[in-house]
Amino acid sequence: MPAEAAAPAAPPGADATPPADAGQAATTTASAGPAPGAVASPPAEAPPSPLNPLPQRLDLHYQLRYGLAAGEQTLLWVNEGAHYTLTSVAGATGLTGLFYRGRFVQTSRGRITPRGLQPEEFWDQRGDKQSSARFDAAHGEITLMPAQGEPRHFTYQGDVQDVLSLIFQLALTAPPPDGQLTSAVFNGKKLRNYTYEVRGEETLDTALGPLRTLHLARVASDDERFDIWLAIDRHYLPVRVLRVEGSGMEGELTIRSIAATE
Repeated sequence: MPAEAAAPAAPPGADATPPADAGQAATTTASAGPAPGAVASPPAEAPPSPLNPLPQRLDLHYQLRYGLAAGEQTLLWVNEGAHYTLTSVAGATGLTGLFYRGRFVQTSRGRITPRGLQPEEFWDQRGDKQSSARFDAAHGEITLMPAQGEPRHFTYQGDVQDVLSLIFQLALTAPPPDGQLTSAVFNGKKLRNYTYEVRGEETLDTALGPLRTLHLARVASDDERFDIWLAIDRHYLPVRVLRVEGSGMEGELTIRSIAATE
């Protein structure tokens, strides 16, 4: 933050009152310091960096691989001014569809702030089972309404994202300050604190041709792995996502198409 502006100098010709004597001047100078025991005010927080612009509507289509299963996933981003809606729809294709029936749908809704996305509601539907969660930013609390059982409550401090808003929060704030982004992340069942760091730039061969990407990875995540590649010249949109669970099960999204509406 720039330092506060200095007090303006007296205009030319203005009378200045001279000190009565040197001793008085010395006394005045000594008393100008902070009182004993005074606590200095904390420095003002620096304003957040401007967010990367995103089109009003985005349709991203991916090839989905989860273990031996194959499918497709669509991400739909809608910017409603002060609010956003994100919807993910995933389903199995081909022979895999004979064994994995139904669709997996997630929706995130919330506010767009100077710091990025602030989720307010999250829905998770897997077949005929549906759960929902509400985010109370004022009290730092998430209330989960599971498909079965009693409501559950989670508390957090600082920034929080759900699994959908996280992806676009990374796009809006890329590259992250100091090369890292730390946030609490709610995956529909539990809340964990994660840090994501920049691993460098890479060129990926994709269905859209070669894309220059920024590679980020989750830091210190036990046996799990989460990597994401953001297309630098495509609004830092995610074009590849790789996740490896503690069990060794691997899931991957690779971009097939991007359609934007300004």
